[in-house]
Amino acid sequence: MDQRAQPVEAQQPPALNLLGQTIARLSEYGQNATNNISQGFNSMTLQSWIRIVVIAGGYMLLRPYFLKAVTKGAVEKMERDDRKARGEDDKLPRPELSPNEYRGFRDKLYAAADDDNAGGDGTSSDWGQKARVRQRKMLRELLEEDERRRAALDEDADIQEFLED
Repeated sequence: MDQRAQPVEAQQPPALNLLGQTIARLSEYGQNATNNISQGFNSMTLQSWIRIVVIAGGYMLLRPYFLKAVTKGAVEKMERDDRKARGEDDKLPRPELSPNEYRGFRDKLYAAADDDNAGGDGTSSDWGQKARVRQRKMLRELLEEDERRRAALDEDADIQEFLED
């Protein structure tokens, strides 16, 4: 039999299942994207290249500043929301005497900070200031941890008092 004698339906390829149709469609998209990208780069003029370089360079230069501004705005908004949630006066009741003041640690902590700031004439570049601040912060954290540990021990002692042997 020659091809002219076959019916028209026999000359068409068999219908693809869903997976075959999806793969054929993705293949077509890939070919279109490849063709469009290559044609786009081949037809670019000097002005188009300069425009792309300026846009990409401007983006790379301005992106950190834009992110910093957006982050700053978000932090300010969160602080405003936090103040609003706590109340308009922003004054939380403070105890007259904190545990560190009671033990005398606060005077030691802040006396060192005052000595560091009062001794300078303001003309130096404050060498080691970050290290001193970091050290003070670490000392405060250690004191707070010690305070928490002592509170836990006191709580355990109170519980032991009520337990029977």
